[in-house]
Amino acid sequence: MYISDILFFILFFILLKNHSLIKWIFVFITVLLLSPLIGRFYCGWICPINTVFKPINFIYNKINIKRIKIPKFLESNILRYILLFAFIALFITTKILKIKLNILLYVIGIATIITLFFEETFWHKKLCPYRTLLNICEKGSPIKLKIDKCIGCGLCQEVCPNNTIITLSNKKKKNY
Repeated sequence: MYISDILFFILFFILLKNHSLIKWIFVFITVLLLSPLIGRFYCGWICPINTVFKPINFIYNKINIKRIKIPKFLESNILRYILLFAFIALFITTKILKIKLNILLYVIGIATIITLFFEETFWHKKLCPYRTLLNICEKGSPIKLKIDKCIGCGLCQEVCPNNTIITLSNKKKKNY
């Protein structure tokens, strides 16, 4: 785990404890606005969901628990845009109607439950509303981890804190 993961995770829970988790949106919006320059930096070094996944993955790898792969019928990118729209609509609706619903905390809970059963990439690539927004905004980012000729050594996955931000041109990837 990286120091930035831990520091932002602590910040997230301080905001949660003080009932001001809405301020986390400002962290995300700042990174979102910077994403054309820095890419999906949020996903690997700031995201509290990714930080929750790391100990789960560690435990699952240690006791050799295999998870369910992404179901074929859910591999379409349309699902993530539907979920993004639903997330934004729910967020706006709760603010307009002044409903006290901590959506960010529910997203973390749902993501964690999904990751207990399915591969982590299912959440990151197909469901995460944050990744979808960042993916849209970072299209022209000069900072991307793009591999043109993968030999399957896995070094990129060791260096990248969240291997879902690696772009492979030949779609060959070694999984651990």
